[in-house]
Amino acid sequence: MKKFWVILGALVVAGVSAYAGGLADAITETVPVIAEPVEADSSVPGWVIPAAIIAVLIGVAVLADDDDDEDDS
Repeated sequence: MKKFWVILGALVVAGVSAYAGGLADAITETVPVIAEPVEADSSVPGWVIPAAIIAVLIGVAVLADDDDDEDDS
């Protein structure tokens, strides 16, 4: 009977040590992926806005028509 308890004890110890940590998920480390920022394409080229501002200024200058060549008296 003593031999039975020794064998049972050895099996229990072997079973517990084999089962230890069996409930936790395995830890796997992944390599971090660095996303590179992508520049958004502009829908309007860079020269359109300054050209529009210049056109508006020329239009205002032409429409002002403030010439002192005419005598109002």
